[in-house]
Amino acid sequence: MGIDRATLTRQIKEANDIVAVIGSYIPLQPTGNPDVFKAVCPFHDDHRPSLQVSVRYQNFRCWSCGKKGGVFDFVMEFEKISFPEARALLARRANIRLEDDSPDAAIRVRQREAVRWAADLFHDCLLNSPLASRARQYLGERGILGETVRKFGLGYAPADGDWLVQQADRAAFSREILEQVGLIARSSSGRGWYDRFRDRVMFPVRDISGQPIAFGGRILPDSPFLDKAPKYYNSPESPLFNKSETLYGLELARSGAASVGYLAVVEGYTDVLMAHQAGIHHVVATMGTALTSKHVRVMQRLVPRVVLVFDADDGGTTGVDRALSIFARHHIELAIARLPEGADPCDLILRLGADAFRGVLASAVDALDYKLDQLARREAAHGIEGQRRAVDEVLGILALMPPRPDAALQLKRDMMLTRLASRFRVPEERLRQRLVELQQAASASLSKREVEPLESGIESKRSAPAPRHEVELMQLLLAHPELVGKCCEYIEESEISHPGLRQITAALYDLHRMGQVPDLDALRSRVTNAELVRRAIEWRDVGRQCTADPVRWLERLVDVFDAIQQAKQKQQWRGELQAVGDHEAALALLRRLQEDQVGTDR
Repeated sequence: MGIDRATLTRQIKEANDIVAVIGSYIPLQPTGNPDVFKAVCPFHDDHRPSLQVSVRYQNFRCWSCGKKGGVFDFVMEFEKISFPEARALLARRANIRLEDDSPDAAIRVRQREAVRWAADLFHDCLLNSPLASRARQYLGERGILGETVRKFGLGYAPADGDWLVQQADRAAFSREILEQVGLIARSSSGRGWYDRFRDRVMFPVRDISGQPIAFGGRILPDSPFLDKAPKYYNSPESPLFNKSETLYGLELARSGAASVGYLAVVEGYTDVLMAHQAGIHHVVATMGTALTSKHVRVMQRLVPRVVLVFDADDGGTTGVDRALSIFARHHIELAIARLPEGADPCDLILRLGADAFRGVLASAVDALDYKLDQLARREAAHGIEGQRRAVDEVLGILALMPPRPDAALQLKRDMMLTRLASRFRVPEERLRQRLVELQQAASASLSKREVEPLESGIESKRSAPAPRHEVELMQLLLAHPELVGKCCEYIEESEISHPGLRQITAALYDLHRMGQVPDLDALRSRVTNAELVRRAIEWRDVGRQCTADPVRWLERLVDVFDAIQQAKQKQQWRGELQAVGDHEAALALLRRLQEDQVGTDR
């Protein structure tokens, strides 16, 4: 007989030290207390270390935004996944085999396994197969060393149209799973399958924990498909991969970024490879998309500053404007670095060495100053009207900041207005008035894709607030699971009026009857509502802080529930008394009410 789910969940939790797990996502700093670490919170626009991680209690808490919980909670919140998926991820991390996951979690695990299997297959093909000789030659000509190939897990997808399909058949991966993660697709006839990547050098795209989630593919220069396919091709978006929040190389760059205090964002895969190969380890790339707010939030978790590296011919036109509008809404600095004419980072490093690229990064200019210099050059010949247009252009960017920014963003905006006023010699108060006008216009036309939802995954129509005594019962049972057995002898789950709390109570009672420890970890496998689980964590923490004797607390709550049930019974009898037509039956009901009142008065 296998291990029950609750026991297995507990083993997974115990095998994943929360400090090690959180430290694999964000930099942790020691404090004066060896039991406590701190970090910049990744769940809100934090600009000082507000997150604390406890070794003793194996939990985390942000004292600013209120996020808290254990190792499962952190992974769920950071990865934006469900509890079963977090459980599966942490099980893999601890090399614990799962046998009874929910269907959705099992599918997600299988999807991750498929991408990892394909990454290993492509990598082995590049290193060892005669089919990849041209790919090895191409990488050698680009100056990419074998060490870098292995570090980034580069691979090769052969030119055959169904090479991966055939490999999948032998490896027992279903074609539907490979289709879901964008590795293969159905033919136009619908009767066959074909590989999405053909005759391409493969660049595995990994999440922050280093797990492959997608691919980028660069077609070989002499490929027969060169005129029929794009030069670079990325995996389509999938349950694992969102290109609007993924940065290539971030899992390898975060350590170097923590050392130097910033991330450098370039355009291409080979730019990232060459920078890391040259010892510049804080470089990442977007996935062929413009920078988004999601990218910025990801980087903000790791560093206080970002340097965008632009080619000389397009440095700072629409790209800088868009970046400024996004960064103005976040607690992170932005600088712009321009490459020499006709160079990209890869070529620059190959021709002039690593110091040339380091010099480019060191010469990065604050994004607002860069924009102001650009406007001054552009409008220099247009007098007052040119200056007005320049001022309006910058104010238009600032107008996209939140209408009610917090204190730090307010200060950031004020400093930008001061610099703008000084640069164009315009009274700051006049700039503020104009900014308000532009904000009103911007609020009406701001694209929905730039507006971040305030809530995600929570129903807007909530049920009525739970009665106080029912909340107290949750606080008690979640903090002291050893009392669940005693509680179920006196309080039936049907006595819980709130649907969510009744669901938790029923799950705790079931766990107890099955001989399992009815604690929060076991509860997660039975309660899938993320908001309800979040509240359960809060109730447990409140219960732990209560200094009352738990047994006496339960006895008091049992009395409260009994009183409520008696009151309901009396109300029912009174209703029956009013409705009954038989005199004798009415007298019997009246006697029961009187006897019950006497018992209560005693």
